[in-house]
Amino acid sequence: MTRVPLLPILLGTLRGSLRIPVIRVQSPIPRRPTMLDSMRLRTASAAVLCAFALVLAACGGGGGDGSVQIQTGDRSPAIDGAAAQVTAPDDSAVVDSAGVDVSIEADNFETGVQTETERADAIANSSNGQHFHVIVDNQPYMANYEAGEPFDLGMLDPGPHTLVAFPSRSYHESVKGRDAYDLVNFYVEEESGEFMLGSMEPALIYSRPKGTYSGAGAERIMLDFYLHNVELGEDGYKARYTITDEQGSEVASITLMEWTPAFVTGLDSGTYEVNLQLIGSDGNVVPGPFNDTTREITVETEG
Repeated sequence: MTRVPLLPILLGTLRGSLRIPVIRVQSPIPRRPTMLDSMRLRTASAAVLCAFALVLAACGGGGGDGSVQIQTGDRSPAIDGAAAQVTAPDDSAVVDSAGVDVSIEADNFETGVQTETERADAIANSSNGQHFHVIVDNQPYMANYEAGEPFDLGMLDPGPHTLVAFPSRSYHESVKGRDAYDLVNFYVEEESGEFMLGSMEPALIYSRPKGTYSGAGAERIMLDFYLHNVELGEDGYKARYTITDEQGSEVASITLMEWTPAFVTGLDSGTYEVNLQLIGSDGNVVPGPFNDTTREITVETEG
């Protein structure tokens, strides 16, 4: 007798009557990346790099390893009553020669001596001592170390000129105060044209940094300025420094709401542009020839 396998028949009959679905499981087949996948990956990578760059900028970085920092500092101890007084030329005078001398007298301030503070040993310091910063037509200042003596301004073009003078410590930090500086407008050879700055306009006057900083003097560089008809504050005027490298990339910036010096550290050897702007309460640069000034400095670090 032939035996018929009943179990397969019963299972087949049962599956047919109950209509049990047959589930087939397949192993996933790897999918080759598409062009869209590559674009998404590149976009995500760019977003990460951008976010990292923003973090560096917020920290005052951007100088390669993000080590460039600008920090505010305290004023040096006050020199009570110190002031510069321009005695020649007179305000609105017409000087008959292009070669102009200026005379500046000192009140409660001694030129040619060292300023005895700790800061004198911490930043670039002049061996010639205390002096006046003399600024003509918003050009880089000239240092006058002899009060009361004629000081040569060089050859000036015919027409109007604006001179600002204020006392400076031996390490070039200005003596700050409403009555510590003097402003004189004068003409050379011809009485025509408009002066750059009058007695009423608000102005932010660039002082430091200037020139070349080398060795230990390049480790901590002071940023300093003078105010004319300006009060700095959270809801008013502000002073903004921006430093860019030779490629035009910003390496550090700071916005100051108090009249104090600031100090930049971490600059590598190279040439930099330092921009100083007077910012109004509306967030814009205040119009005026002194209120958006750029100077070039050179940094030469050791090693």
